[in-house]
Amino acid sequence: MPNLTSKELDAISDELTCEQVLIKKYKNYATMTQDPKIKATCEQLAAQHQNHFNTLMGHLN
Repeated sequence: MPNLTSKELDAISDELTCEQVLIKKYKNYATMTQDPKIKATCEQLAAQHQNHFNTLMGHLN
């Protein structure tokens, strides 16, 4: 993979921060609800954002 520019690194860093926020929010929402369908959906969304985070981190390695 070619070297990333500082602008690209900044964009990835911003996206990592956003993904971390979304992971925390959806995990928190999952713990707050008693509805099993909503809980499952929130956990699934948290997992999707964790995958996005992991993919972005892969671009930094």
